[in-house]
Amino acid sequence: MRMPPIKPGDLSDEQRPLDEQARRIMDGQRVPFTSTDEDGALVGPFPALLRFPRLARPLLEWFTTLTGESVLPARVREVAILATGARYGAAYELYSHSRVASAVGLSSAVVAGLVAGQRPSGLTPEQEIAHDVAACLYAGGPLPGALYRAAVGCLGAAGTAELVFLIAQYTSISLVLNAYDVPLPADAE
Repeated sequence: MRMPPIKPGDLSDEQRPLDEQARRIMDGQRVPFTSTDEDGALVGPFPALLRFPRLARPLLEWFTTLTGESVLPARVREVAILATGARYGAAYELYSHSRVASAVGLSSAVVAGLVAGQRPSGLTPEQEIAHDVAACLYAGGPLPGALYRAAVGCLGAAGTAELVFLIAQYTSISLVLNAYDVPLPADAE
């Protein structure tokens, strides 16, 4: 762990509003994973983000925008997030979003396949599109026209845009988690 959690009492005046915003996000989503340590400090990407408020503020705002006005179904979102997390081997992202994916109704076989970096069977057409767009984008290069048209046909223009921005956001989070070697909490399987 390169950046240990910051206890709530040790937050600076600049860090405190970001900490509060992150907690509101977590509370609003009723997260089924460990997001604080025994001292009440935020864990996961938050120790690194809190240390750099100028950089974290826009990322948290982006996150709030994508989650607050989502047009994509939760299961579709989680397929894209887990496919992206698996590509980057972001352990905390895979831990946390495996639990979210299970909580929103993705089967354990689908979750396990996504975490293993596979395109599992049993995905709906919308989930297949989410997986394929994520896989194509993190491989590099432009999104092929046929896949783009399939995404727009399946998810609509707004849903496709949200999917692309969601993949970009979770790529960013994965890179932060990996750069700061964020550990898993004790309850991770």
